Amino acid sequence: MKKFLLAFITLCSLHIVAVAQELNCTVTINSPKNQNIDPQIFKNMETYIREFMNGRKWTNDTYKDVERIKCNLIINITEMPTEGEYKATAIIQSLRPIFNSNITTMLLNLQDKTFDFVYADMQNLDYNDNGYTSQLTSLLAYYAYIILAYDYESFAKDGGTPYLLRAQQLCNNVPANEKSKYKGWNQFDGGVSFTTGTINRYVLVDNWLNPRYKDFRTAFYAYHLNGLDRMYNDAAQGRGVITSSLTMLQKINADNPSLTPLRNFFFSKNSELINIYSKCDMAERAVVITLLSTLDPTNGDKYKQIGKN
Repeated sequence: MKKFLLAFITLCSLHIVAVAQELNCTVTINSPKNQNIDPQIFKNMETYIREFMNGRKWTNDTYKDVERIKCNLIINITEMPTEGEYKATAIIQSLRPIFNSNITTMLLNLQDKTFDFVYADMQNLDYNDNGYTSQLTSLLAYYAYIILAYDYESFAKDGGTPYLLRAQQLCNNVPANEKSKYKGWNQFDGGVSFTTGTINRYVLVDNWLNPRYKDFRTAFYAYHLNGLDRMYNDAAQGRGVITSSLTMLQKINADNPSLTPLRNFFFSKNSELINIYSKCDMAERAVVITLLSTLDPTNGDKYKQIGKN
């Protein structure tokens, strides 16, 4: 009997692992301090959003619990014009483990300055890929697919395409009247900020899928799988691939220095790049400082740190 129970528990545990969802998303909601609102409303909202992100099955792949993508969604509510109406900004981040290490790399670090939505306390968050339900669930689903796209792109060349296409379809599903009310879904709602990583949701996906910028996707993949993941076994070889990936970005930078994925790449990676190149010889550092300062002039002063260690 004990053996039967043990086997049954083991099978149940395996089943739980087998059906583990893709995202392990930490949700934080920062509410306005100067409004007399029951704080429980925001606690409830946190719970419902976390369950929406982590409880849905976003892909057809099987994930083990340890494989779930660690990500953060930080919603800063700035104003409540009327009951249930929220003006907000959001930070969306995702992390990826580096092979054979206990270190993670930041894949995604976006700031959405127009994360506005309407939501009633304890309202069920309904969503359908084939249509539009609400602004809030469209925002959440969009970023779920973007997180997945970035992760898959880092493991396989063009691996994020299915999720980029879903995010693109989601943009297209937003009705015209909602697009005029809520910014960020239209091509002409403004683009990327060089200094804050702020993005336009439509433009971000369009840039990723545009064949004109296919070399960015190649460089992104090589940087992570053939660069970072190889540094444990051969730091010089991995660093060489990373340098080649950066060199590949030069042509794209000359063609379109404001390309949204490119700007967000450096917004996410500048500290990591400083750490990588601070460990190489001085001749290599000098070359890389010039390269990075050209590709990412906003952080040019930061890259000078590479030559000081």
